Amino acid sequence: MPRYFLVFQGDTYDEEKELSCLWAPKKNKSGNEVHHHKRLLEVNEGDRVIHLVNRYIKAISTVRSKAYDADCPREFKRASWDREGRKVDVEIIELDDPIHVDDIINKIKNNLPEKYSPFNSDGGGNQGYFFEINAEIFNIILNTDYENEEINLNYVEQSLNTPTGSSVNSKLKVNVRSSTWQKYFKNQLFKYWGVKCVLTDVQNKDLLIGAHIKPWSKCDDKEKIDVFNGLPLSPNADKIFELGLISFDENGKLIKSNKLSDEDLEKLNINSDIKLDFKNEHFKYLEYHRLNKYKK
Repeated sequence: MPRYFLVFQGDTYDEEKELSCLWAPKKNKSGNEVHHHKRLLEVNEGDRVIHLVNRYIKAISTVRSKAYDADCPREFKRASWDREGRKVDVEIIELDDPIHVDDIINKIKNNLPEKYSPFNSDGGGNQGYFFEINAEIFNIILNTDYENEEINLNYVEQSLNTPTGSSVNSKLKVNVRSSTWQKYFKNQLFKYWGVKCVLTDVQNKDLLIGAHIKPWSKCDDKEKIDVFNGLPLSPNADKIFELGLISFDENGKLIKSNKLSDEDLEKLNINSDIKLDFKNEHFKYLEYHRLNKYKK
């Protein structure tokens, strides 16, 4: 299972985001090695990191390498730092709605570690760079809810009851509860697949859904946000995939249930010959979908 960490970045965030990395010197200004820098040695590929900037959680990253020796990147404007250090490669996904620490501190304070906690009892940040947190804190952050979301409806996909080419140009205020994990998961899928429905090519970001292949309710914590367990889909495509009316075979080719007609599939603007470029990591989730959701 992955481990979870929190990094305080401040004015180093933009530099590390640009380089897709974390970096810390091996020794501080006094020539000593400190725990919050040395902790980079503890990370493994697949671990998750919360990025905190000026008391806002701005991003979540996935670790892509173990720590390795690396001089301070020349992009870092830190002349006083020791140049000898350690670097960890990460894939950073920024949050649509940064979370202020004050909004969650009461929810996480009982789960903070007694030693080397990133926050003190009053919610202030302890001095340091890189701290470990537990899965409970990570999940609390991911389950932060946002309500009354404004959705831009400048395009509405053709459906079974909508004439071809019709559209709506408006903004609609709707009462939606969407948690950070949903938005984070969708943004991961956008980075992997591009901002488009992989079945209909709809490219309106506001209409796309981060669809799980293995249902969220059946996933463990890692599977819930695994980029290989999802597809960006338009609402109609998401619905028929969720209902098991379509799935994908071992070669990534679309397969259609007998309960869905060719005519309906055509009206939904889904090509029955489509074949997606899945990786090995996708196939355990696709197998689950075929065995447990797909209606032959």
